[in-house]
Amino acid sequence: MMNRNSYDELRVELYELMDRLKKERYIPAETLCGLTFCEMQVLRWVYMANQRNEDAKPSDMARHFRITPSAVSQSIKKLESRGYVARMRSDADSRVVRLALTDDGLDVAERIQEKHIAFMNDLFEYVGVDNIEQLTKTLRLMLEFLEQNPSLKRCDRKEGDSCA
Repeated sequence: MMNRNSYDELRVELYELMDRLKKERYIPAETLCGLTFCEMQVLRWVYMANQRNEDAKPSDMARHFRITPSAVSQSIKKLESRGYVARMRSDADSRVVRLALTDDGLDVAERIQEKHIAFMNDLFEYVGVDNIEQLTKTLRLMLEFLEQNPSLKRCDRKEGDSCA
């Protein structure tokens, strides 16, 4: 059994580590074509949607990344101006906008994906598959706990707002 001080120390360390993971954006030292982290994520999102033969919709992207549609739109505008993505109307519903990669965008997205895979391979090698499996199991249990306790609410706040 863990004593009170060890429990408190472990709790503090867990909070600090979770906060660092949330705040830090670890990207390769050589950023690709001067893109921001968010722009790389947008390209990768569109690339992955195309791989699954799905529409890449800005609204889905905003929900997935838990950012505002405005933030997604800003990144898309920058990527459009660089000739990496194009907005297209959906064939099924003309009100729906979907994103497509240009040839240049596909080239950059493939390089981003290659770097992502290399990063994950290095991470797995360094941390070890058994540790990654244990971490995944632990995170699943933590999420299950949170989902099963309706008294715990997500703090949906805007950047800079406090949340008690």
